[in-house]
Amino acid sequence: MREESPVHSTHRAKVLYIVSFLVLLSGFVSSNGSLVTVALVVLAFLFGLRAYVTYVAAGLRDLRVEFDHDTPIDNGEFEVRVVIENPGIAPLAFVEYNVRHSPFLKFVKGATRGFIAVPAKSEVVVRMVCHGRVGKHRIGPVELQARDVFGLFKTRPYNTGAFTYIRIPPSYQVAVLRRLAAYARSVGLSRSRIAGAGVEFHSLRDYKPGDELKRIEWRKSVKLNRLIVKQTEREAQQNVYILLDSSHVMLVGPYAKTVFEHMSRAMSAIVAYLAQRGDNFQVIVFGARRLIAMPTLMRSNAGLRVALEAMSSVDYEDVVKEERARSLLEAYNMLLMSLRRERNIVIIATVVDSQEYYEALVKVARDLAGLKNIVYVVNPVITSYDMIGIPVWARGLYSLKTHELLTKQLNYSKMLRRSGVNTVVVTSLDAPLKIAALIEQYRSR
Repeated sequence: MREESPVHSTHRAKVLYIVSFLVLLSGFVSSNGSLVTVALVVLAFLFGLRAYVTYVAAGLRDLRVEFDHDTPIDNGEFEVRVVIENPGIAPLAFVEYNVRHSPFLKFVKGATRGFIAVPAKSEVVVRMVCHGRVGKHRIGPVELQARDVFGLFKTRPYNTGAFTYIRIPPSYQVAVLRRLAAYARSVGLSRSRIAGAGVEFHSLRDYKPGDELKRIEWRKSVKLNRLIVKQTEREAQQNVYILLDSSHVMLVGPYAKTVFEHMSRAMSAIVAYLAQRGDNFQVIVFGARRLIAMPTLMRSNAGLRVALEAMSSVDYEDVVKEERARSLLEAYNMLLMSLRRERNIVIIATVVDSQEYYEALVKVARDLAGLKNIVYVVNPVITSYDMIGIPVWARGLYSLKTHELLTKQLNYSKMLRRSGVNTVVVTSLDAPLKIAALIEQYRSR
């Protein structure tokens, strides 16, 4: 079987070939030397261009491609660099590049397609600015194609260089974290009625060597003529399991403002809050072809890093529309393997879109509650403020679609409550505070 030529003629080259041969034939028939000369010059020019493109095509196979990028930022901009290196001794001009990437990732500056000239023994850096969003996003491979300056000949595309993934963890504002801690203390939560580290008053006792001076109650000490120290209640430790849905239903919304991204940011704030309080937590992300989960219950900043890594590993290209119920049951089975015997709090952040999924969710919630766990389904809803970033002409249609989805979600939330499942409806603005309140109300029980 004859090997396909790496160089192809464009329509313009084919037209020039036909015209040149017709002119050449006409010159021979009419014995016109000028026509013959012009036709031969054009044909020689075409053959020369083809030979040059063939030469450049051989050099394309030797090009090396590497990827580099700044620290990725959720809902912010960062630079992505594609380095194309030519190790050969011949320069390569008029090389067309096309940086393939995940269709769920947006570049706001720079060009993912264009023309470059790569000098010999040198490299060219293509710089692009990406608007980051939560998840795992593919960049690459780079498709290279050589052509001449007139666009008469081109090579078939070469995929040179492996692709890379950029993982962008969800961000949370420090102000939200402070607000969560202030709320817990203001309503008198986080109590265990056991003396220890905390903020709520427990009792008074005599001073002992080693006690902190700031804990001395000076008024009481003066009255009793001896040093008296105030003891606080130790904050009770919680085991919190978070099941976060990343299926296609959660990917509804404008760029970087989908339901999943809003909930992942809310959950990152909750996990940071739990880490600050010394609680145990585990995050399981379901909805794609495979589960993404922390290996077990963890705590402190080490657990926070693992949780953020899990939420940043969601590949939108790996999300399937079918078998949502199956993915939920797989997450439930994984949860059972690490579930502690003592009382646990299980938060399931998801959206119900079908009867099949509703029945699976009710079964999971009831089974977990039957094991003496506290189970809450957190139902995130889309709100009108999410229209930020949508063109004005599209906002009417988006509002209508949003209203339909909102009505459907609220109806399923009512059905869940009637089935005996604890259900909380949240928006992206109040989700962290509502979830923290759910966790804290059981801390002292």
